[in-house]
Amino acid sequence: MSDVRMIDLDDLVLDDENPRLPNSVNRSQEEMIDYIATSTSLEDLMSAISQNGFFNGEPLIAIPDANAKGKFKIVEGNRRLTSVKLILDPSLCSKPSSRMKQISADNKHKFDKLPVIVKDKREDVLPYLGFRHITGIKQWEPLSKARYIEQLFNYTNKKLKPSERYSEVAKIIGSRRDHIKRNLDALAVYKKIEDEDFYDIDGLDEKSIKFAVLSTALADEKLGAFVGVDDVIDGEYVSSNPIVDPSSLKKDRIKELTQWLYLKDKDGNTKVGESRNLRQLAAVVNNTRALQQFRDGAALTVAYQLTSDLSDDFLELLYQAETLMIEAAGMVANVEFNSSAYDVAKRINKNIKMIGKELAEKERGDDDF
Repeated sequence: MSDVRMIDLDDLVLDDENPRLPNSVNRSQEEMIDYIATSTSLEDLMSAISQNGFFNGEPLIAIPDANAKGKFKIVEGNRRLTSVKLILDPSLCSKPSSRMKQISADNKHKFDKLPVIVKDKREDVLPYLGFRHITGIKQWEPLSKARYIEQLFNYTNKKLKPSERYSEVAKIIGSRRDHIKRNLDALAVYKKIEDEDFYDIDGLDEKSIKFAVLSTALADEKLGAFVGVDDVIDGEYVSSNPIVDPSSLKKDRIKELTQWLYLKDKDGNTKVGESRNLRQLAAVVNNTRALQQFRDGAALTVAYQLTSDLSDDFLELLYQAETLMIEAAGMVANVEFNSSAYDVAKRINKNIKMIGKELAEKERGDDDF
């Protein structure tokens, strides 16, 4: 990226715009160090640096600190910088572990200067971060990724259409436009959830929320339209852009979706259950009668019975059964008699007749099956 410079440790500061930092963490150097030290299992990294020295082949990446002349803000490498600082002074952490103290006591390196690549401005570094942490091998957790994507999005030309800005971000980090939009849509909804203090759901906060579940849910057009990240115009789904204009978001429905996804009953289960059930939830919110049943307390599987998607599932099962029966029919002439197989065949025959009878009755009048 650029030439490496050796810069005094005292002139290197942590990044207060680090996407991995929760909003609840104060952006002072002390509190950022304390958070990284206590929440990211730093001891192994500290030990490796203490034993082997700082690897010059992987320098920190920084930009000049606009608020402190002569200082450099580390945009890439905050955990490594924190590790070095704690090796030299574990008291920088409010509750240093005994292992941290031992690593510091055993350290034989000075670390007075560290290798740093200095870029002029943050936007010069962001594409590299995207390659490394979004599509690369050292990927961040989903919420951090979304915050990083927002940073990159905010540097694009605001005069362009949102869809064009999504494409710009996608090109920079080697992703797809729909992936960028999905992350930013989910982040816009997440911000509403955070603003409402996570609707007082016990145990739900910035650290515990499964952002990937929210992102996956909103990728479905029906659920997206339900909360306002998509619109429905003349029966067609049309994208809105809540990261640019949050006014499209439907606050009451965001609350409902959050409770369905994250609020647990006494047995530790949510109303939606596993993420594979999101398809059923999408069908439910798209059906007025099913949605009302679900809101009134019906289980998701019960409410789903009222949707048209159930007919599609039923037909798919019949196609699958037909495929298997054709395969079995091709084998039956070459297998020996087996009483268990015969019993299974009789049960299949019974169920086929029952299904045929039910369908014939629904057709009203045609009972010849």
